[in-house]
Amino acid sequence: MTYYLSPHTVQMNAWIGLCQLDDRFPDTLAKLGYTVDIIEPGFTIKGDYIQPDLILTAHRRNHSLLLDFKSYHLKDHQNERYETAVRNPDQLVLRGAVQGVPPEELSADFSYSSFGDLADIHDLSEFAFTTVQFEAHVGDSNLRIEIVGSEGFGEPDLDDAFPIEVPHGKDIPTDYYPFDAEDEDHTQFCIYMLNAAIQLAGEYGSDPFNVDELLAESHKLWGSMSEEKKKELRSWGEDFLDKYNKKGLDEHLRKVQKDNQPAWFRKSSSFQALRNKADEFIADLEEELAQKKLGEF
Repeated sequence: MTYYLSPHTVQMNAWIGLCQLDDRFPDTLAKLGYTVDIIEPGFTIKGDYIQPDLILTAHRRNHSLLLDFKSYHLKDHQNERYETAVRNPDQLVLRGAVQGVPPEELSADFSYSSFGDLADIHDLSEFAFTTVQFEAHVGDSNLRIEIVGSEGFGEPDLDDAFPIEVPHGKDIPTDYYPFDAEDEDHTQFCIYMLNAAIQLAGEYGSDPFNVDELLAESHKLWGSMSEEKKKELRSWGEDFLDKYNKKGLDEHLRKVQKDNQPAWFRKSSSFQALRNKADEFIADLEEELAQKKLGEF
């Protein structure tokens, strides 16, 4: 399969996919009860600032899995910070990163996740954490998701769930997390935002919508993002509207103020013209999409 997104975003989709009851991809973690808790939360524990890429939580197990996506490099200071988080799981609840679990009952694991071969450049036995690697075309599988190095998960059922074999004919679905604030995702971001603008302009009519509403329409997991991540994507959304207004979108969407924030509404009698203009932009953007295969990450 070819991917239009950054390796970081494809990894995000892979882990989210494992938590979905969806026959397009293995539902291994969903069967263990794991769900997406929060995306890129930032919090401080005992003086260490920690920002994993993703936290999955199995509430019936009172267990959370913190994940950090890596290409090739691991840094000692990050190991120490994640060690602090795993040793003090109650702080994940008390700092608001995990909800719905009594803080004194929560346990946690941490793992690096990579498409690259981290074992090639690191002696993983030096790290006290699990490392999970995604590798394409291994044996009879299209994709193999396995623990590399000597460290496993502290939660036995989670540890037993690996390796996960993805059969031929199945690939990582990328619509769970359609884009991130990554340069390689920018074209896909614009396509989703233009489609969302058409949708909201039709639904809202003369009522204005703001950037948050546009992002919530275009990204399924907007509600699971941390405030840090929302702020980052909100900035991208405002830049997107400025750029496309200069390219002619302002002929069809009028900018106003709503609750002291910028908002936009469809100019009356121009819906078809807006759709035509947005479709024209989308066609140009689709020609720009650069595809990559998993082995090229």
